[in-house]
Amino acid sequence: MTPRRGATRVAKLGILLAVALVLHGVESMLPSPFPFVRLGLANVVTLFALVTMGFADALLLTALRVVAASLILGTFLGPPFALGAAGGIAAVLGMGLAARLALPPLGIVGLSMIGAACHNAGQVAAVAALYTGPGPAARLMPAAFLLAVAAGLATGFVALFALGRLAAPRERGPRGVPYEWKGNRL
Repeated sequence: MTPRRGATRVAKLGILLAVALVLHGVESMLPSPFPFVRLGLANVVTLFALVTMGFADALLLTALRVVAASLILGTFLGPPFALGAAGGIAAVLGMGLAARLALPPLGIVGLSMIGAACHNAGQVAAVAALYTGPGPAARLMPAAFLLAVAAGLATGFVALFALGRLAAPRERGPRGVPYEWKGNRL
């Protein structure tokens, strides 16, 4: 990697991290029907990074976002940090695997739904490991997956819109689909 490409990558990651932290902060101030239910707008940025920059950068961005957001909100190494880390890492791993295996037929929205389901599964696994054991945590799974469908659809459509708007015209392929969506960068 040339120094210029490395600097460009760091700059892109910095901008995406800043956007993700702003979205995370705004979302943490919004009222929620339950303490653990959120839309996951910062995951739009993770999906954007996965599709445009690749798996390793998306994983790094997620780790940095979880640590930085927990430091800003004062929850570092507390329960919200553990749940956010477990969910965020599980989401990136799930989306990365799905992108490798089935991105063209799955699409961005499908990828987002897989990420949301993996995020919720990772959080429930963390709850089971840290607090309740497997029995009570398993009872959370149906509700968690129902919420994942809704959150995945919403964040997937936001990511699809953002990717469509931010891709340069010269990077677009047939029917306006950016070339990076074809999985050649994952």
